[in-house]
Amino acid sequence: MAAPAKKKKTARSRSALKRQRQTARRRARNLLWKAKLRQALRALRKENDPAKLPQLLREAHSVIDRVARRNIIHRNKAARYKSRLARLVAQRLAQSST
Repeated sequence: MAAPAKKKKTARSRSALKRQRQTARRRARNLLWKAKLRQALRALRKENDPAKLPQLLREAHSVIDRVARRNIIHRNKAARYKSRLARLVAQRLAQSST
């Protein structure tokens, strides 16, 4: 993912400039983690091989937990994601066994 374009510095005080730099760094880091989250979710939803689903579910849960721990997404949203993904995997495994 490309780094965000530099924005014009609008702050005046030194502390405001520092705050602006910190915010830009944090935003870039948060966007990176959100991209990892979307990638993990997409990989799990796209997978058709039932043998790979449990492993992908563990990986997705791990990414979701890390993103929630960093307060990039709310912990309730993380729980909702995990619940829905587990239900999706269970349904797909049940379909493949019948």
